[in-house]
Amino acid sequence: MIGNGKLLQRLTVVLLATCFLAPLVLPVMPAQAADTTSWFRLVTVDTNLDVWLNGTKLSMQAKRCGDTVLVPLSVLHQAWGVTYALSNVCSALSIGDSHAVWQGRSPIYRLGQQEFPWDVAPFMVGAQLYIPLRELMEPMGAFVGTAKPSGDLIVAYSTQWQKQPWLRQAQLAQLEKIDQIPMGVKSLAGRAKVVAFTFDDNWDPEATARIAELFHQYNGHCTFFVVGTMARAHPEVIREIVRLGHDIGNHTLSHPAATKITGTDFAKQIRACEQVLNGIGVTSRPYFRFPYFAQDKHLMKIVTDQGFVTIGSAWTIEDTEPNRSVAHSVATIRRFISPGVIFVAHPNSTMTYTVMKTILPELAARGYSFVSVSELLSRR
Repeated sequence: MIGNGKLLQRLTVVLLATCFLAPLVLPVMPAQAADTTSWFRLVTVDTNLDVWLNGTKLSMQAKRCGDTVLVPLSVLHQAWGVTYALSNVCSALSIGDSHAVWQGRSPIYRLGQQEFPWDVAPFMVGAQLYIPLRELMEPMGAFVGTAKPSGDLIVAYSTQWQKQPWLRQAQLAQLEKIDQIPMGVKSLAGRAKVVAFTFDDNWDPEATARIAELFHQYNGHCTFFVVGTMARAHPEVIREIVRLGHDIGNHTLSHPAATKITGTDFAKQIRACEQVLNGIGVTSRPYFRFPYFAQDKHLMKIVTDQGFVTIGSAWTIEDTEPNRSVAHSVATIRRFISPGVIFVAHPNSTMTYTVMKTILPELAARGYSFVSVSELLSRR
């Protein structure tokens, strides 16, 4: 981190010099001990102007000027490792490999070779600079949305997106409509012949990767509810799942039955799984599924309080039972298939891959398409 910090400091000095550096330059934010700038971060500003980082409320507040929401620069530093240099005439700001430069209270800033407008120019309050959040982050490629009906501003970003834009997950759009997703949804019936296959649990990495590729071959998607310990052990599989356009859901850190642990420990399990995924540069938001489907109303509220929505399933493909077999699992799918249904399976062996390889061509021939949870919900 120190090396990266020094490099960015030199860069901001160079950028300032090109803008005719004024005498007063404020110091660059000091480097942190650990490099977290490539992690996924979710910043939310609610209607009370409270600022939340990955679901944790921060001590500083945002400001609003008309329709523009501005946050302290320290928020951007904490979220995405922003470094900066400021002067009365010209200022420069770096997030990863992206660099913004602006002059004084100019209504525009430069990002690379392009110019973008500030609706409200950055301004100082005491020693703190306030930056328009949407106006800076959206041109950088961040997901920026407004939650309905609350009106909260949502900004999600990872600096890894600069080099690997496919890490920007389509499921982020559901953060805008999380309060409208039916809790524990099991199916969404409709005219379209779509089916959402989901995969839970301590999966076998080879089987999981093959299943992800198989759905891709059918121009379809599915959803993987992952256990944090498995994600930590196989980050390359997680990233491949995302690269192929599939959804990622939260299935706790170590797969305990939520009814067997305290509510506090359950909330920690959810947060810890998300933190593992954030370290890979992705997120499980907004989807959660209970291990063993062990749940009650109190536990579902804990999930909601953590910023997730519970996803259920209509039918389980019986691939974890002692008498499991490809034929039995295929028969289960044939029996219960219907438009908009959500199935759950467990890719804990290549048997589950064989089941999918057997049934997908049959369903495709019957006119079914294979969708992720996000794609299913978007059809509401």
